[in-house]
Amino acid sequence: MLLLGCLFALVRLFALPISILIAQRLGYIVLTSNWDVFWLMLLLGFFNVIIRPLLQLFLVLFSLPFVISLGLSKAAFDFITRYVILFFANSIVLYLSCKMIGITLVSWPLATLTISVSAYLISMNASASFVAMGPKGPAAGGAKKSDGSDVIDI
Repeated sequence: MLLLGCLFALVRLFALPISILIAQRLGYIVLTSNWDVFWLMLLLGFFNVIIRPLLQLFLVLFSLPFVISLGLSKAAFDFITRYVILFFANSIVLYLSCKMIGITLVSWPLATLTISVSAYLISMNASASFVAMGPKGPAAGGAKKSDGSDVIDI
């Protein structure tokens, strides 16, 4: 179980470099060397911790009068404040990181979308697989028989 936990931790650790390589493979980013992935991963991690929360706050405050004046529903307002602003904050962070290293962005919206979605899916898949294993393996989280009938837990 410890080995499996370490494996899933490694998968989560390498989610960002794998997603950067996916964006390169799709042609949205041009990397000149293998070290570009490493430096871009470090800068994105640093900027996501330090700059992105401040940038999101600025974007929310800047766009709040515009969004309120549209008179949107709560669902549309939540969607804009969560996902659209997060997308633009991620785009700005990716653009700054690539400019600092000298990496060419062919399509910044598609590169941002690819890196964000693939890193999220890779890390969440590893987390969900680890949680599904339970404390003692896959059989520990199964359903309990209460009346003697067979129970299939999906």
